[in-house]
Parts: sequence; C-alpha cells; structure tokens
Amino acid sequence: MASPVEPVVLAEHGGMVVAERGAEIVVIDRGNGPAEITAFVLGVLTLVFVGFGVVAVIAGVRGAATAQFAVIGGAILVSGIGFGAALVFTVAALRRRRRRPLASFTPVAVFDRAHRVYRDGTGAAIAPLDQVRFERRMQRTSSSPKLVAVTPSDVRILKRGNPFGGGIGSLDTILTHAVFGR
Repeated sequence: MASPVEPVVLAEHGGMVVAERGAEIVVIDRGNGPAEITAFVLGVLTLVFVGFGVVAVIAGVRGAATAQFAVIGGAILVSGIGFGAALVFTVAALRRRRRRPLASFTPVAVFDRAHRVYRDGTGAAIAPLDQVRFERRMQRTSSSPKLVAVTPSDVRILKRGNPFGGGIGSLDTILTHAVFGR
C-alpha cells in the first residue's frame, strides 16, 4: 500500500497548517493549543519558584533569616526545578508533534478546487466552494480570534486561536487566496 502523499505547506501559524495536496487545499490543526498553554504556565511557575527559592536559600545561608527560611527556600527551589523539568518535556512533545508528517493528521477541512466543494475531515460535503468565505471572529473565552468558514447554512470553526501559540495570524487571508486565488 502506498503511503499518503505529503501536502505542500503554504502557510503555518500557531499549529495550524494550510497546505496544498494536488487540487485540494487542506487545513490541518496540529492540536498544539493545550500543550502551548501548559508550556507557558510551566515557564512562569519555573521562573517564580526558582527565583524565590534561590533568594530564600541565599538569605537563609547568609544569616539574614532563620535556618528554617533556607529549608523552605530549598523546598521551593526543588519545586521550581521540577516545574522546569516538566517544561522541558512539554516543549519536547511540541517539537515531536511539529516534526510529524502532515499526512498523519486528520484534516479539519478540505477545499477541493477541482470539484468546487468544501468537505470536512471525514470527506462529507459541507457546501459548494463558491458559497464559502473565511472570517476571523472573537471568542468569548479568549483574547485571540478564531478562524471560521462561513457557509449559507453553518459557521464552522477551523481553528481556535490562543495567545500562547501565536493566534491565527493572517491565515484567513492566506486561505482565501489559496482557495479562491484572490
């Protein structure tokens, strides 16, 4: 059995990839959102706990505070090092996901320019391509916009942007140009 054809990347931003596979424009979400948020939180926790831990240990050792202060500072420092280790593993997982071939991901949407149809990742037809437009819309729970495909009967979310992964950038414009050539 032949391996799936690897799409040619046209644009990538925030874990979302717009790629060309023959006459199809394929939208793939690598699903990095939760891991990117986790990495950000772990980074902040690492900085805070290591910073406070180092200051507390130094203050305790120099005698500016009690010895108990140094012990507590040491525990905080060890916690910070643990958060740092978790951060390293999270970033490594993000890098592994980025190196995976695009063909291994299920597409969020497929825009078939040859048959002029918009299909979902399972291959079900959603709408004629001439009745589709791409927009960015604000989300209720985030400061980053989401990218949607608007059809006469439905609004489908292609990517929920998050501020920790770079949002959606100009993918709405890139997708419009790739699908419609304008």
